[in-house]
Amino acid sequence: MYKDVICKRVDLCEKGKFSLMIHEFKNSFFVIGDHQYYRGYSLLYLKKHIRELHHVPKAEYLELCEELYEASIALEKTLDPWKLNVMCIGNQTPHIHWHLIPRYKDDKNHKELPMYEATRGEVDLNDYKTNSEVVKPLIDKIRKNIYQ
Repeated sequence: MYKDVICKRVDLCEKGKFSLMIHEFKNSFFVIGDHQYYRGYSLLYLKKHIRELHHVPKAEYLELCEELYEASIALEKTLDPWKLNVMCIGNQTPHIHWHLIPRYKDDKNHKELPMYEATRGEVDLNDYKTNSEVVKPLIDKIRKNIYQ
């Protein structure tokens, strides 16, 4: 039925049934991440199933850039991170999406690549699984900082 897990989540967001959704933009959904190893870890999902950024029509691509900008600003205003890492890779899930990863000076390896400990097997992200009730106040704070 769904091409990938992001298509399923986009469908849930469109139906108002995804409890981790922060905001709906014209072309994307801004959601809190499945884990909170990095406090405030979020994603921006393109609504359409497209694999490569250069396959998005130019006008829509420029709108997406604005949406990514707004999501990034909202995270920065809410969390005041030391750095905000933004990644669009798609090697595992071939659906355009961005990882927005707030980094803090007190992160164990704050100057290393994000998820470094997880990829080396030092951290199990399941230990940091997101509980929608616990992150609801954070989601509400981020929402208040969109377009501010």
